[in-house]
Amino acid sequence: MNQYPGHTSENYSDVLKSCKREKFLFENHRQRKSAYALHQPIVTYKTPAKLVQNDFVMRITVDSASITELRHVILKSCGDLVLFMRVKPIDHASKMKVWLCLSKSSVDTIISHIMRALPQAEFGKITPLLAA
Repeated sequence: MNQYPGHTSENYSDVLKSCKREKFLFENHRQRKSAYALHQPIVTYKTPAKLVQNDFVMRITVDSASITELRHVILKSCGDLVLFMRVKPIDHASKMKVWLCLSKSSVDTIISHIMRALPQAEFGKITPLLAA
């Protein structure tokens, strides 16, 4: 019943090594994987996006009594320059923390308007909206 004349069960592994289909059983897996990777073409469909940072977040802290005045100043004088505004109470609501998202070119304008209306406002960091 042996298809390979002269081969016994003792040297059956020699027959397996000679067959193409079972050759992978005796190869080193890492060599096969790296050889496979070498034959694959490198194809990129997307060009990497160049991140241009135009939007920044400015942090301001004001007393809770003057938050309404701050919102009016921002919306009346420079509402078109602000993309969004987030307000959060801190220190048991005695102060309010405000985040303004705005473009880099509008930072000086907004700071000057706020400082004129609310000199007690505390300005924090101005950071890029997206982490680079």
